[in-house]
Amino acid sequence: MTQSVIGLIAPEIPSDKLNIKFQEEIYRRKAAYIRYCHAEDGLKRILDNATVPFIILKGNAAAIYYKDPSRRMMGDIDFLVPQDKFSFARQLLIDNGYIINHESPVYSRHIGLTKEGICFELHHHFSHYDLDIESYLIDGLNNRAGIIIDGHDIPILPKLANGLVLLEHMRSHLKSSLGLRQVIDWMMYVYRELDDEFWESEFASVCREIGIDKLAITATRMCQLYLGLPETITWCKSADVKTCELLIDSLLISGNFGRKNGDGHSVEKVSTYIKSKGFFPWLQHAGEHNWQAYHKHHWLKPFCWLYQIFRYAKQGIKTGRNNKQLKSDIDRSKDRYELLKQLGID
Repeated sequence: MTQSVIGLIAPEIPSDKLNIKFQEEIYRRKAAYIRYCHAEDGLKRILDNATVPFIILKGNAAAIYYKDPSRRMMGDIDFLVPQDKFSFARQLLIDNGYIINHESPVYSRHIGLTKEGICFELHHHFSHYDLDIESYLIDGLNNRAGIIIDGHDIPILPKLANGLVLLEHMRSHLKSSLGLRQVIDWMMYVYRELDDEFWESEFASVCREIGIDKLAITATRMCQLYLGLPETITWCKSADVKTCELLIDSLLISGNFGRKNGDGHSVEKVSTYIKSKGFFPWLQHAGEHNWQAYHKHHWLKPFCWLYQIFRYAKQGIKTGRNNKQLKSDIDRSKDRYELLKQLGID
């Protein structure tokens, strides 16, 4: 269940093997999907009435590629508005009963809001600091595609930009904990949209320009080798099999749908980052992210690394992880670092 693909597995389980607890979980997730779609409808009414263009990121924009979109587990409702409309959209949503639950001046691609138990993320950028696909998204905002799922009208990006979002989402989670949900989103997109012709005519050149072509090729070949993607797609056949093995191993060991990692995975993530960027840059990076006082008082920036040292010391006392667990985490970080290096995203 932690991989959040129960909706995909359930139809294939014989009815006599479905216990009551499992069935209840399926019904709960179906009900949650219905609430999710109605919340999305409400958001669309507000933004459309104020003539604020927007597109849905991930979520139903990924679910459209599934045989039954309701079987895809949903998280937050992520949506993107033009940068010059962001402040207006923020205030518009507040005026309509949305409550801000996180807004960081340091990592400010988006703000988080809630309404009636549903979480929303309002973006003015989607790209992470180390990879920029924003030009394709801005163009997509001006050339939106419309999809209908069970009567719900959903604005999404054109297929090229939508694919880049799903690939970048997978890439960003690789640095912490990639889950099956992100991989299957990509696999279903490839199955529905990314045939050899589209890859050769458009997608490949964009991926090479951005630097994520090796990830696209390797992840797709891994899906063929281990997850049932048809072999009719040939553009990924050049992938290195050993790298595919590293990727599936990382997915099965650490995958958790991208939720916040437990303590062990945190050690693994930190070790991987340190190998790639260095010890002090990690302390500074993590301190800037975690220290709430710095978010309000930017003059504290030179001391963020020191704050992070004390934070780790405090966490170490609380978690009490033994030497064997720590060694296992660090060993996994070596495999993850090797994987990232092979994929060209370390």
